[in-house]
Amino acid sequence: MKLVATLSSPEELELAEKADVVELRIDLFDFSGARVDKEKILTCRRVSDGGKFEGDERERIEKMKRAFDSLNPDYVDLESDLPDSAFDFNCRIIESYHNFIRTPDYSELKGIVEGRRGDLVKIATMGKSKRDVETIVRILTNYDDVVAFLMGERFSFTRVLAAYLGSPFIYCYVGSPKAPGQISLDDAREIISRLG
Repeated sequence: MKLVATLSSPEELELAEKADVVELRIDLFDFSGARVDKEKILTCRRVSDGGKFEGDERERIEKMKRAFDSLNPDYVDLESDLPDSAFDFNCRIIESYHNFIRTPDYSELKGIVEGRRGDLVKIATMGKSKRDVETIVRILTNYDDVVAFLMGERFSFTRVLAAYLGSPFIYCYVGSPKAPGQISLDDAREIISRLG
């Protein structure tokens, strides 16, 4: 399990010293030319998925390809609803699904995991109930190479719980949170060390 620091500025890069991996959110800041000596995830999130990129899909994928050439990331994060042609990057792919309204039922999430084209699947859905926690736990216990957690302050614990159920990453923030219920890198490191 690795701690991922989601970054939106070069100043946050310095704060991410204790992270194992950094997520470079190029929808929030242009990291071109930044020197990053850690594993990197390249992400350009659409507004509909909680990001700031407002252009069309062709422009977004082109922006990602330019950043890919400049930053040489280890992973590229692409949404699960993109066509196969978008998955043409020479690195590991994180296929992500975000739902800021609800957590779909198990069968819908199972379909996303089983239909994946990426090396990893990331599922981030809005938590509202105990049943949502059970759904995410079921996904994590039945599938490998899945990052799955619930968004929302009440459900921030699912980010750490996911790691104990096999999730390869815990997404954290440095500076300020980038998503509802995201925990700080320092808090995540402290929790992991206490739990052993």
